[in-house]
Amino acid sequence: MFFKSRYFLRAFLGYALVTSLGACFILIASLNNSESRSLHELEDSMQVTAKLLAGSISPATLADSSESLKLYVKKQSEISSLRITLIDLFGGVLADSHQDPLAMDNHLRRPEIQAALVTGIGSTNRYSSALGQEYRYLALPVNSTGGVIGFVRVAKPLTEISAMVRGENSVVTRNTIVIVTIVLVLGFIFFGYQANRIDAVSSIAKDIASGKFDTRIPAVSGVGLSGIAESFNRIARRSEQNYNKVAKDRNRLATVFTCMVEGVIDVDLTQNVLHINDAAARLLSVEPQYCVGQPIWHAIRNQDITDALDSAIQNNSVVNIHVDFQRASSSNALDVYAASLRNDRSEPIGAVLVLHDVTHLRNLERVRTDFVANASHELKTPITAIRAITETLLEAKGIEKDKSAHFLERLHVQSLRLAQLIDDLMTISRLESNRGKEEFLRTNINELVINAVRVAEGSATERELRIITELPDTDLYLFVDSFDISQLIDNLLDNAIKYTEEGGLITITLESDEEKVRLRVSDDGLGISDEDQKRIFERFYRVEKARAQSLGGTGLGLSIVRNIAEKHNGTVGLESTIGVGSSFTFCLPLEHRVELV
Repeated sequence: MFFKSRYFLRAFLGYALVTSLGACFILIASLNNSESRSLHELEDSMQVTAKLLAGSISPATLADSSESLKLYVKKQSEISSLRITLIDLFGGVLADSHQDPLAMDNHLRRPEIQAALVTGIGSTNRYSSALGQEYRYLALPVNSTGGVIGFVRVAKPLTEISAMVRGENSVVTRNTIVIVTIVLVLGFIFFGYQANRIDAVSSIAKDIASGKFDTRIPAVSGVGLSGIAESFNRIARRSEQNYNKVAKDRNRLATVFTCMVEGVIDVDLTQNVLHINDAAARLLSVEPQYCVGQPIWHAIRNQDITDALDSAIQNNSVVNIHVDFQRASSSNALDVYAASLRNDRSEPIGAVLVLHDVTHLRNLERVRTDFVANASHELKTPITAIRAITETLLEAKGIEKDKSAHFLERLHVQSLRLAQLIDDLMTISRLESNRGKEEFLRTNINELVINAVRVAEGSATERELRIITELPDTDLYLFVDSFDISQLIDNLLDNAIKYTEEGGLITITLESDEEKVRLRVSDDGLGISDEDQKRIFERFYRVEKARAQSLGGTGLGLSIVRNIAEKHNGTVGLESTIGVGSSFTFCLPLEHRVELV
């Protein structure tokens, strides 16, 4: 309700006060003006009457009997509603409309008579002791050809004048009150209506100020409010557009911040965490909600990182450090950048940490270093043997034919080993550099298994090993790289033959279900320890190096198997028990490129 509106109370009360004060001033001025105007009009009326009487009196009139003069004066008094007195030149009263002339004193010394004698007109307010009340007197001389022959005096009781003035003042006062009342009622209605409109605009404006930028002020009819409403609507529209843009940018930045691979931490000057993304929390093994608002040294407890932050903030620079961050079950190698943050006035406001997980890169570097070292070692062994044999043959003179043949045989074996090592290295390089499937063809897997077993039977027979093949009744056709799959089967069979004792059994099984095709090569050989199983597919890793070297192994066979499996979106797994044997399983998912016939 508008009665409670602050605008209404202030506006209407101010309006009422100004109106009332104005009305009071106008009323006072009107009353004063009314009284003076009434006296002036009475003065004019009395003067006109006195002049008419003075003009109508002749010397003969003054010479009439007192009774005729008395009747004349009473008649004129009734007509003009004034007290009329005729006075001779010496101040004697000839006739009076309200009193017996004989009972009246000489009037020559009366102020109005003296003034009339001197200036031609005289007026005064004076108390009449004979009549017991105050009168307004006005006197004029009666002239004839010989000069002044007497005086005419008219009078009006001041009580009548006051009553007349009070009556006029009462009318003016009553009219003023009516007008002021009407003006106040109209003002009450106007300001009440205006207050309702302003309250409506104010309520919606508050909604806009509180963030409800989709709110609009409808068309209002209050004085001056339509422009204000339109201005608020323009502000709301612009604010909504700006807010939506800021929100969109903020959400985009938040999404980018959250989805960044690098860990990012934002801290203030006291190194309290303001923001931390999921990547940083994951790298540091902390909960984001726990870190925000906490000192960074309390959240991550790493002195190197806090020192880097201190240095970046104090020196306004970028600090790069490498940290090995220890976690419960492992450690991360982190490349950390700390940079100070400043506002538009170049005042420091905090710093930002960017964490790069270089664990994988460091592992790759380690693998590369190990690979170079292992490859160098593996290449050096046959090359050294070949060099020694050739030097012996070159230096020996008259060497017997049998010995020469023996050295040549050893030279041939080492050259084959060297060629095998080079072939395996080239295969590893090809598989790791080319993941394309352009060479995939529809291939009979049963036939690949049979051919691989046929090739491996020679080596198995030498070691008195039996190979059992378990194939499905129907040929299994897959879209694969036949050369790679053949090499995968050959390597698994070769590995089983090398690590199975004489008289052992090797089983190769091919089967499929609705989801996968499985190729399993099992043996009852030495078995592989749990520790060795973790690294069995690494390049140049051997469970028994002496045994592998004596059998001509390069240490790359199972690594090649793993790469071929990954090339076909498959997996290779191992189950092994020391003294019981090992089972390698190659699984290939049945996708659109696979058919069963």
